[in-house]
Amino acid sequence: MDIERLAHEMRCRAIRIEREDGLHQAEIEEAIEQEVKIETQVVYQPTEEQKKLYFNAGRWAGGSRDWNARKAFEQLNKMEA
Repeated sequence: MDIERLAHEMRCRAIRIEREDGLHQAEIEEAIEQEVKIETQVVYQPTEEQKKLYFNAGRWAGGSRDWNARKAFEQLNKMEA
């Protein structure tokens, strides 16, 4: 077999393998990108009860001294502990 022909065939084969790997790598990167998009789309939505709790606890922390604010603040402290 001619050495130049062998070298040419080996170069062509290397280029084909490199292209295939590049395509596979691009597919993998695209799949990862899709997963990241899906994860960022999932956003935590607090319930109305949780919103009220945070609001009233914030009022207590801000200086308001009524029963609802104090109760909410104490509940949040229990949840964190």
